[in-house]
Amino acid sequence: MGRPERPLDGTSGPIVAFAQDLRALRHQAGNPSYRELARTALFAPSVLSSAASGHKLPTLAVTLAFAAACGGDRAEWERRWRQVAEDVGAPMDIRDDGEPAGPARPAQLPMGPAVFLGRGQALTAAGKLLGAGRTPLVVTGPVGVGKTAFALRMADDLAAAFPDGQLYADLGVSDGPDSIVRDFLRVLGVPAQQVPDDSTQRLGLYRSLLAQRKLFVLLDNARDERQVRPLLGRSARSQVVVTSRARLLGLDGARRVELATFARAESMALIGRLAGAERVQAEYEATEALAELCDGLPLAVNIVGRMIAARPEWSIAHTAELLADHERLMDTLEVGDVSVRDRLASAFRQLSPAARQALYLIGRDGAGWTTAIGLASAMTVSVRDADDLLESLVDAGLLTRSGVASRYRVSPLVGVFASDAERDAGQRTPLLVERRARRGLD
Repeated sequence: MGRPERPLDGTSGPIVAFAQDLRALRHQAGNPSYRELARTALFAPSVLSSAASGHKLPTLAVTLAFAAACGGDRAEWERRWRQVAEDVGAPMDIRDDGEPAGPARPAQLPMGPAVFLGRGQALTAAGKLLGAGRTPLVVTGPVGVGKTAFALRMADDLAAAFPDGQLYADLGVSDGPDSIVRDFLRVLGVPAQQVPDDSTQRLGLYRSLLAQRKLFVLLDNARDERQVRPLLGRSARSQVVVTSRARLLGLDGARRVELATFARAESMALIGRLAGAERVQAEYEATEALAELCDGLPLAVNIVGRMIAARPEWSIAHTAELLADHERLMDTLEVGDVSVRDRLASAFRQLSPAARQALYLIGRDGAGWTTAIGLASAMTVSVRDADDLLESLVDAGLLTRSGVASRYRVSPLVGVFASDAERDAGQRTPLLVERRARRGLD
């Protein structure tokens, strides 16, 4: 609890009344010391004390930081500050020498795709989930389905609701939650000397800022709950969105949107947007075949659309012929540094040896359905163990559930990738196991 403050001057006036209101707000917050307020407000204790002295009107930035640290409404205090500034004839942008100009408004989100198509129902569903409260939202789905693009589109649509900025972290390449929190505090304007040395206190400061500001936080490419959980906080103002191939069921209270692959019409529409609608109309049947070969995977469709656009001398039929060659399919689905193989490989590397063997068997025929019973027979393991392996492949984004109990689907693209990976590893399964696989997985 803070020390008793010096009495305000006996003179009245808008500035003294404003200081009285700031003191009352601090009292309602439990009368914290100015040193305690400084940890959250990000202004020196002397600056905060001066704001409530009644000697002069504090800056707007100090006022808003003071109010937010005490749990006040920023919009209401900004309105009151502007009224006092007008009454006393103060300039609307006053700043005190040596003070920060106010909380930073970061805009860290990466650039989204040039063409975003469809997802209207999923965006509507996500909007309803967000409208129900500021609980974390997990965007999940298989490899290459467009989770990051979807989250970026959400952020664009909701920008007005989060005026204090947008934070972004790629959890797939980060050094852990503590490193991310340090970066977030820096871009949120916390001076280096005010960042706590203790990691728990740093997390507390970050969560306090989430609670005070209206921020959109995108945590991209999460592998598991342990990466995400420290970066969540109780906030009615900020929204955290997580993208992950896994469902992250261990995140208590999180809501989820699961993205599906494109229907054929959506794939064809995206090819038309990228390569030209007139080319699609001229080779409609070939475009249908091309969309089928991409199996509705937005990443694959995007790659072939850009390939066709970059090679006007190629026909769509020629591109479809290239994709029909399974021996070179993974080589074909590559444009610049964007590759279906690389995305699938990033998921494959995280699999256990047993899960890799399961994927080899499931993908042996290129595509199809499987069950836990069939996989158990093929691998001579229990049905329960087989079911666990299948679920691990779903969480890796390499299988999808069929909607029918205990049935799973492997896409043709994953099947070809698995065949290539097995050949490269020199781990062809014995003939007896292969025969079991063909009997059990058909």
